[in-house]
Amino acid sequence: MTNYNKYILLYLVLCISLFTIFFFINDSRDRNIEHQQHILVQQAQTHFQSQSGTREWNDQYLGVYVRSEKILKPHPYLPLNTITTDSNETLFRVNHASMARQLSEIAHKENFKFHLTSLNPLNPINKAEAFEQRALEFIEKHSVKEYYEFNDENFRYLAAILTEKKCLDCHAAQGYNIGDVRGGLSVTLNNDNYRKSITDIEDRNIILKVTVFIFLSLITFLMHRQIQSNQILRSKVEQRTKEITQTKNLLQNVLDADTSLMIVSSGTEIILANETALDFLEIPSLDEFILHHSHVSDLFEKLDDDSYLQQPMKGEHWINYLQREQHNQTLRVMIYRHEKEIHLKVHAKEIQVNSQVIHIIIFDDITDELAMIKILKNEATRDALTQLFNRGKFKEVLTHEMTLSKSTSSPLSIIFLDIDHFKAVNDTYGHDVGDEVLVALAKLLTETVRTGDFVARWGGEEFIITLQSSTLEQAAAVAEKIRKIVDVYDFGTASKQSISLGVTQYINGESEDNFTKRVDEALYKAKNSGRNKVVTK
Repeated sequence: MTNYNKYILLYLVLCISLFTIFFFINDSRDRNIEHQQHILVQQAQTHFQSQSGTREWNDQYLGVYVRSEKILKPHPYLPLNTITTDSNETLFRVNHASMARQLSEIAHKENFKFHLTSLNPLNPINKAEAFEQRALEFIEKHSVKEYYEFNDENFRYLAAILTEKKCLDCHAAQGYNIGDVRGGLSVTLNNDNYRKSITDIEDRNIILKVTVFIFLSLITFLMHRQIQSNQILRSKVEQRTKEITQTKNLLQNVLDADTSLMIVSSGTEIILANETALDFLEIPSLDEFILHHSHVSDLFEKLDDDSYLQQPMKGEHWINYLQREQHNQTLRVMIYRHEKEIHLKVHAKEIQVNSQVIHIIIFDDITDELAMIKILKNEATRDALTQLFNRGKFKEVLTHEMTLSKSTSSPLSIIFLDIDHFKAVNDTYGHDVGDEVLVALAKLLTETVRTGDFVARWGGEEFIITLQSSTLEQAAAVAEKIRKIVDVYDFGTASKQSISLGVTQYINGESEDNFTKRVDEALYKAKNSGRNKVVTK
């Protein structure tokens, strides 16, 4: 929605709200005014009921007689309008109409008055004035019982007086029938309090409307400002987003130009990955990868090697660990791709982009390099001819076995053996045949010893064997077994050969040199005492 439409909607809501609230405010005002009017009507009705009661009382006695000093002259339209008492005192007759007039004069002093009236009065005093004439005509026309008007000075009320049977004595000649509207009693009330109440109601109505208008206008103004602020903020966000996108695209192009696997991470999530990384992961986009993985560390295999990263790394996030330790050691990860181990060397660079710290992590494939190192390392520790481990590897293994024997208090023995008169084989048949003998003997040795035992070529025609958890007697038995197997074995061109063997057991605490020296002495003794035998020491 455009801002223009938002403004139209905002001010439309303001107008509707003002109209709705003002409607209810006015409705409340009208109901309060009606209530004040009802109070006046009730007051007038009360006065009418009071006068009606007085008239009823007067009519019950067909009028009353009062002393003449209070009346100027007798009622000319009343029969028996005067009487003389036994004390020669003249009394005038007062009917309900006369009584009402006199009471009205008294009441007029109390801010209200009433008047008996008729459209066809017997007594001209009862002639209807303008309001009373309107009221009586309205009552007769609409068959209602009362009529009232409000004006600036007072409240006028008139209630109908219906013709009763007792009224016909005086008014039958006027043509009235029972039930006809013979006239009415009008009540006039001072409405100062009423007008004051109405003024207060109107003032409150105006104040409330002004308050509501100011309040809603203020809210509308604030919302108007908010829309403007949102537009400014949106423009800034769009501009900032554009700048970030441009920076991101530039960084993506830089990453794609590198052939190494590269990712950019905030630490908790991957932001970018170059094409090389996507090709390696075999995914069309980074979004596809994020759908299934929280981070690239999900692919790291867990290895029992501190140089290989995993998540977490010693209780620390692997990226933080990499940043801290990459200068102290070479760190790697291992990932399986198509059931093949892929080894990657990892290093990272920390940079700041738009006040945010990000990490550029570079993975270099060293799988072939490690494989070559493994081959070279294997060649460096094995005898090229027999494929047995060489003397250097043997010493490494022997050191480990001696430490293990010492810590576990388990026996450890070694067998040192030499082919008897091997020089004669080379001299007689040549070095090729001699090499065949060495290879065959190496095979016999590895097939005879246990899996955990270690066989190495010491040099020339000498071989050495470590036997785990073996006492001197047990090692001697193995040596004798080997000697017998070799003794009967057919070496082809070289025919029969024999070997001499020296056997010794590790003495806890002795040095490696002393250990190998003793077994060398045992072999020397076997060779000097007739050969083809086993000597222990």
